Amino acid sequence: MNLDELVNSIPESDLRENLSHCVGEWKQDDKDIEVLTDLIRKWHGNVWFQEADASNKFHSEFQKFKSVAIDNIGGLTLNERLYWFGLFDAWGSGNETTQNRLRSKLRANA
Repeated sequence: MNLDELVNSIPESDLRENLSHCVGEWKQDDKDIEVLTDLIRKWHGNVWFQEADASNKFHSEFQKFKSVAIDNIGGLTLNERLYWFGLFDAWGSGNETTQNRLRSKLRANA
C-alpha cells in the first residue's frame, strides 16, 4: 500500500480529504520523509475516527507503510521511492529543479 492508497483507505470522507490535503501540501514542499512521518502521526493523534477499528486499521497500515517505505528508504531505487510516495506524476511532468527537489525529499541524492 503506497502513500496515496493509505490515504484513500480512510473510510470517512472528511478525514480522508483532510489527510489528502496535508499529504498534497507535503508533496509540493521541500520537506523530506521524516516530516511526512511526523505529519501523519500528528494528524492521526488529532482526529477522531467514528469507529475505533478504522483508526486501529489506519495505524496498522501506516506502520507497515513506514516500515517498508520510510525506514528502508536506503534500499529502494528512485522509481520505487516515487511509487511508494505517489510522486511519479510530479517527476514525469517536472523540470530539472522539480526532479532535484524530489530527489532531496526522497533522500535519493547520491
